Amino acid sequence: MRSVVFALSCLAASIAGNASAGGQDRLADPKVAVEQAFWQQLYATGGTTLYCGKTFSAPGGLLSASPVYSTKQIKSALHCVTDSQCQQANPQYPYMLADLHNLYPEQSRVELARRNALFGTAGDGGKSTLADCELRSAYQLVEPRDAAKGNVARAILYMHAEYGLPIVGQLQMFQQWNRLDPVDDEERARNDRIQSIQGNRNRFIDDPSLANSLQP
Repeated sequence: MRSVVFALSCLAASIAGNASAGGQDRLADPKVAVEQAFWQQLYATGGTTLYCGKTFSAPGGLLSASPVYSTKQIKSALHCVTDSQCQQANPQYPYMLADLHNLYPEQSRVELARRNALFGTAGDGGKSTLADCELRSAYQLVEPRDAAKGNVARAILYMHAEYGLPIVGQLQMFQQWNRLDPVDDEERARNDRIQSIQGNRNRFIDDPSLANSLQP
């Protein structure tokens, strides 16, 4: 009887552990994460913006830390409106917002144009959102340049796998983008730096083939 009780308690502990597992647990304040971890550590010496591929040598006022899985989409998934409601709905909420794997540098004007749109294929009717950027839009959709599609896909799939968020958009499209734009050395180095800052990695960068096992 004792062995049965012990087994059941172990099972319950395992389930409880899995329920809170995943994601990062070091950066609990999104504002501090952006100001310190993102700009002062991850991109202290500059980098390249995600959607337009513009290089920069240092953080500046014209740049934003752009979430791939947007804050609006996270709130929608958690069925909440305010930050306090969202944290009550899911204690991991602030960690989601602060997660560096979901944040990329982008020009502020581009982030404003992309913020409320869904990722998709713009098709023949798509047009460039901005004159000097390959980000294309059509209706409520935006399509990143080919060199950014894999990064976008792997960030979306990471947020889904780590935090249980729904995949906003078509899974098959993100799987295709993952294949179209393979992981490069810059993305691998970024994954390494993020691990050193917040303690976890993006599994879809380490093993992109994992994306193929996901089901709608």
